[in-house]
Amino acid sequence: MKMEKAFTLYGSQKVNFKIPPQWNLLTFADFIDQPVPSDISELTKKTLRNPIQSPLLKDHLSPSDRVAVLIEDLTRASPKRLILESLLEELDDAGIHHNNISVVISLGTHRGLTYEELETTFGRELIETYEFINHDCHAPDLVPVGRLKTGLDVKINRTAYEATFRIGIGSIFPHPMNGFGGGGKILFPGVADFDAIREHHFKYTFHEGTGLGKIQGNLFYEQVCAIARSAKLDYVINSILDQKDQVYDLVSGDPVRAHLAGVEKSKKIISQRFAKKSDLTIITSFPYAEGPQIVKPLVPASMVTKEGGCIILAADCSGNLPDAFVDSFERFHYRYGDNLLGGVLDHFENNRLIMEGGAIDFNMALGLTLATQHRFKIILVSKDIPRETGEKMGFLYADDLEQAFDQSETICPPNPEVHIIPSGGVILPVIEKQE
Repeated sequence: MKMEKAFTLYGSQKVNFKIPPQWNLLTFADFIDQPVPSDISELTKKTLRNPIQSPLLKDHLSPSDRVAVLIEDLTRASPKRLILESLLEELDDAGIHHNNISVVISLGTHRGLTYEELETTFGRELIETYEFINHDCHAPDLVPVGRLKTGLDVKINRTAYEATFRIGIGSIFPHPMNGFGGGGKILFPGVADFDAIREHHFKYTFHEGTGLGKIQGNLFYEQVCAIARSAKLDYVINSILDQKDQVYDLVSGDPVRAHLAGVEKSKKIISQRFAKKSDLTIITSFPYAEGPQIVKPLVPASMVTKEGGCIILAADCSGNLPDAFVDSFERFHYRYGDNLLGGVLDHFENNRLIMEGGAIDFNMALGLTLATQHRFKIILVSKDIPRETGEKMGFLYADDLEQAFDQSETICPPNPEVHIIPSGGVILPVIEKQE
């Protein structure tokens, strides 16, 4: 008899499916219900009154200070407007005039926000009262603030550099290279130059200490912290996101200490134990829906799947999957064939883009996906991505889950052991039995 399960496949839509009777279901990593705060503004104010390893903002600041607020872009789900409004009230209480406050959208190498997106996200009153700036990683007036271990200078946004006090607003959730989002990432790569971001990401992404949920011994993370210190990131406010991509809690204060405290809170709510690795893992892209973001769940899937096994990726992709990104997959598969991982390592070790002219997030998505395709058979299921596109990207393709299950039978052994992960973008796998 088949078992029926439901999980989030496209946005908030629940999809029912039946588990084939021959499957041995090891784990159904369903959402963990967590109490969420009802009043984000009040939670922000409470957090600001209890900073970690830092004085209160009013004790940091004087009315003559120029403040740069570095804030994450639309690829993150945090309630940015509510947090920013509460922070601006605090700055007003400290005597900082609105003309001395700039809000810098920490885009890294992402695209800038349109006026309409700024208005929708932050409200017309805020964007007409305060200066809002899209960071440009190619701007000619970026200012050197430190060096990577490779010796390359790191430059940052001039407005952020010229401020006398810098506050970062970001989110804490598992990150495939930095271990966790949040902390110093809002400055580096958030408001840094393209060349430094590329060299840092390419140098450390496949370093042995780099990985999802890893902080200790992670040179990718350590370089982020070092540049944030040298560029004098003074204070952070970080949302801690749960598996439903909702705010569970907030931390504020010292960029390193507050972030680490938030990481420990995050681990408690998003860690999922898996008894052992599976033959087949079904995972969704939730909460990611942007082109280069939807493949991030392949990292946790690869952590819980046996080498050479099968991954079914159920992906919502509502936008930003450009032809150049898709074509880069096709060219790379054609050139490297069965040696995808070798090709990726060659590009990264020699600081060469896979997608020429593409942003670093697209190149990272390419590199991590191609490396995963080298190790596993991946079946893509998506209502947004047509078959031709999915196959050009090197995926096996299925029109729906039932078809994907049938395809997996040709890859997996009889009676496969299976993990099902409904929230692939916000989960930290913990394997109890290492193989």
